Amino acid sequence: MTNLRSPAKKVKPLTTSERPLGDLLREAHRTLVTHLEHAIATAGYRDVGAPHVSVLATVDPAGTRLVELAARGGRTKQATAELCTALVQRGYLELQPDPTDGRAKLYAVTKPGRRLLDACQDVVVDYETWLDKAVGADAVAQLRATLTTIIERPIAQ
Repeated sequence: MTNLRSPAKKVKPLTTSERPLGDLLREAHRTLVTHLEHAIATAGYRDVGAPHVSVLATVDPAGTRLVELAARGGRTKQATAELCTALVQRGYLELQPDPTDGRAKLYAVTKPGRRLLDACQDVVVDYETWLDKAVGADAVAQLRATLTTIIERPIAQ
């Protein structure tokens, strides 16, 4: 069996930090997603996961086109279509004609989809309450501000 933790040769580190910031951000995201997946399943929604909910949460009340859902989620149109298809099959979304373009379709949240979103909102509130207790509300506020700055301030090319 291969031991992936002890590479055959030393790899040049990309940073002088013990753990690169990108790794920490990825692990923090993975921790959040793991928590959400568990909480969603515990709430009785074993047929969907965090990626499904992230799409569902971006649907406008009057419905949203696939291309817009893909852009909002930062996913390809194909990946978003796959998630939307699963949500339609499970009854959380429905396809409706777009009143502004007879050729286009809108994805709209169904009543079961709204119940799922309500349950997920409770999960997120619980997670944020836990986070406030774990690191302190001031630290969470500073983290939000820092991450927002990183996202909104592109690196000069």
